[in-house]
Amino acid sequence: MYVHVRPDFTVVLEEAQDFKRFKLVVAPSRGEEARLKSALAGIATLSSEGHAWISEAWLRRHDAAPGWQQGLDAMIAVAKKYGWVDEQAKAIRAHIEWPGEAAAKS
Repeated sequence: MYVHVRPDFTVVLEEAQDFKRFKLVVAPSRGEEARLKSALAGIATLSSEGHAWISEAWLRRHDAAPGWQQGLDAMIAVAKKYGWVDEQAKAIRAHIEWPGEAAAKS
């Protein structure tokens, strides 16, 4: 699954049934930090180390079905083994992809 910041700065959860992959995909350019931070308010924070911390509460609001919640629980359990869960902030670490940058390098 991935959190997708679309070009218009709307934020959606994509491929929500894929509990094996977790990332933040940001379509707008890095030069839009203020708008990006505003779009991600209550959803995620960006770290100075180049990754994001995604709100567990925001993820849980996506699907109330017990099976989906169990899948999320299992994904979080795996992330904990690697130190990718901030227990205090209740957030899960995700790497960030900037697809526009990859296209610009080509």
